[in-house]
Order: sequence, then structure tokens, then C-alpha cells
Amino acid sequence: MSGRGSRSNCSSSSSSTCSRKGRLPNYIASRLANLAAPLGLDSAPPPVAGDTGASARLSPIYYAVYGLSVVVFFIGFCMYIFPSLSIVRRLSGTLLFVCGLFMLTNSDLIITSARLAVQVAKFRAGNRRFGKSLEAQAAKLRKLRKAEQGFKDVEAKFGGDLHQAVGEVERLEQVSKSDIARCTKSVCRLYCDADHDQLIGLGPELDTTFEIMATIFGNTITDFAAREQKLRAALRGKASVRRAGGVKRRTFEELVESALLEGDVSRIPRTAGRILDSAASAGGCGAAASGGA
Repeated sequence: MSGRGSRSNCSSSSSSTCSRKGRLPNYIASRLANLAAPLGLDSAPPPVAGDTGASARLSPIYYAVYGLSVVVFFIGFCMYIFPSLSIVRRLSGTLLFVCGLFMLTNSDLIITSARLAVQVAKFRAGNRRFGKSLEAQAAKLRKLRKAEQGFKDVEAKFGGDLHQAVGEVERLEQVSKSDIARCTKSVCRLYCDADHDQLIGLGPELDTTFEIMATIFGNTITDFAAREQKLRAALRGKASVRRAGGVKRRTFEELVESALLEGDVSRIPRTAGRILDSAASAGGCGAAASGGA
């Protein structure tokens, strides 16, 4: 069968073949794509000369499949014509004869199916790259829209004066800090000191206190869990806190406030250590002035 005639038959059934190959697992398609270049499967189909109607030079992979088809057909034909007494040889001869006949009549279809799998793998890879590019562009677009909205707000509220806007931001930052401090003191006074002894005891009472703080500030301060761990480490590292069995409520209010307002999380243990040392020297932890770490 000529290359052009078989290719026309393949094109008439390309939709059904594509639907079958579309169900291939991704890793099989990727392996086929890697093998496509050395085998010549990723090249375009052989062109057909429009003037004479004769087929152009075929790709070497076509000749290889033709040769393999002839070999399989010849071996199967010989085993089929000259059968043996062995049942296994009879079955293998018959199967080789049928496979060789199929390969001879559908060799172009086999190559086209492999090419189709390769092109589908390339198409899926292109779709993945395109999807990642769209996500990156969407993220940039969201940032630009936020910036646009910010400039509109500055223009509407401050007449386009950035210095006035920065001053307002600083004022709001101070208001936020004072609100956090007030909220922290109120929460500690109302909910954290369960036995009203003015001491946040180590153990269940401290764990309950941090759970309450996480419920209140966890959604607002995204890294609250990391700040809590740093503050816990600072409390465990102080001998005065361990000897007293806890920390005074007012000292704990200052600790939570400083932990929430600290810009660098890694500096929380050092800041908390200074507060605990100051409280210990003033007797805030119920220990002597020498009860430091």
C-alpha cells in the first residue's frame, strides 16, 4: 500500500485515534516525546508533490517499519505453511502470520499513531506552560489593580499628596498598636487568669491562654503560630519563670504585646528576655533580682 493512500485512510479516522491516545497516561506520553527526536517521529509528515501526484521521499522510520513488517510476515508465513507437530509452534506461527499481515497493511497507521501520541504529549506540555504563564500574568495583574486602587484612594482622600498619605499611615499604625495593647490587656484580665491569682501558670493555664490569643489574633496576624513558639521558648528559657511556676499577668500582657508588634520574629526571644529580666528585677515574676536565665 502506498504512503499517500494509507495516510489518507489515517486522516479519515484521525478523530477516533486521537480520542484513544488522549487516554494515555502522562508519563507514557512524556516518554514517547523523549523518544520522538531520535526516531524522527516529531518531524512533519512526508510532503506530497502537488504537480505529479507522486509521494515524496519517506522518512527512514517508515522504511524501518516496512522492513520489520516484512520480516515478521515472512517468519510467520514460513511457520504457517510448514507447520510443526508442536502446538506452541503452530500457535506462534499463526499469530506471527496474522501480525505480519496486519503490520504490512497498516504500517503507516502504526507510525501515524506514534506520531499522534508524540504531538499530543507536546500539546499537553504546551498547555501546562501556557497555564503557568496565565497564572503568573494573573498574579501580576492583581498586583497592578491593587496599586491602581491605592493610587485612586490617595487621589480621592489626600488630593494626590503622597507625603500626607504616608503620615496618615503612620498615624494609623500607632492607633493599631495602641488598640492591640488595649485588647491584649483586656483579654488577659478577663479570660486568661482563671484562678485570679495574678499569675499565668505554666502548663494548662498557659496553653489555654495561648489558645485564646490564637483565636483572637490568628486570623489577623498570619505568622502568629511562629510568634507563639518564640515566646514559649523565651518563657521556658528563664529560670525565674520556672521557679515561680509562671509569669505575672501584667508581665505576660507586655510579652504578648511586644510579640505581636515585633517586626522581626527572630527578635522576639531577645525582646521577651529583656521584659522578663526587668520584671524579675522588680519582683514581677515572684523571684529575686538574680533569678535570670
